[in-house]
Amino acid sequence: MRSLARSLVLVLGLCTASTAMSGAQEVDKVTAGGWITGTPSGARASFGVVARDPATPSGNLNFVDHGDGIHVKSESITSYTIVDATTRRIEGTASIDGMSGFTFTATLVDAGEPGTADSFALTLSSGYSASGTLQGGNVQIHALP
Repeated sequence: MRSLARSLVLVLGLCTASTAMSGAQEVDKVTAGGWITGTPSGARASFGVVARDPATPSGNLNFVDHGDGIHVKSESITSYTIVDATTRRIEGTASIDGMSGFTFTATLVDAGEPGTADSFALTLSSGYSASGTLQGGNVQIHALP
């Protein structure tokens, strides 16, 4: 009987610890790749993104506007925000056509599979912006352990 009581105390203690830990900040990552046509020139723009973890943001972004020839490459991810269940906002520093000193904000929406309603938006400190529903590709939010 005493052994059973100790086991119950141990199990209850583990359940309490598990519940307390579940209040920690959620951690996930977003991966995306594809193309949009919502560019200033109306031409296709292709992009690739991987980013994660609001506590210690990391990842990269690569974007090419094939009409204007603009090439954006992230240099650092400074913020990763879980906006809601399907939307992630990433901020960071970037180079444009190889010139450093710019900032960016990218918003990615995972609107379901197979990605036909997903969207991507990019705004640069240079004043450039592009956004649209993906014409090809996918935005995927992944839960992390």
